[in-house]
Amino acid sequence: MSDPESVRSTADAMSAAQMREALDALGLTQAGGARLLGVDGRTVRRWCTEEGSGAREVPPTVARFLRFLIGAKVKPEEVFEVLSKEV
Repeated sequence: MSDPESVRSTADAMSAAQMREALDALGLTQAGGARLLGVDGRTVRRWCTEEGSGAREVPPTVARFLRFLIGAKVKPEEVFEVLSKEV
């Protein structure tokens, strides 16, 4: 039987190339992705960097969220609209 943690971390992994592809699939620039995810633009640039001093691993929650949006065909504009409404 496999370890649930190792299975989850493999399924949630997202490479820099996959991050760029996800943003492209959603029609977002890196700046737009940063706005959607509520992070600084430099953070998204680092997630999109293959290797080197600026590269950072894409957090599993970010990978799952982007994959959800793509799979559910949710447009970023819809997310922005919901987030802009007062609760």
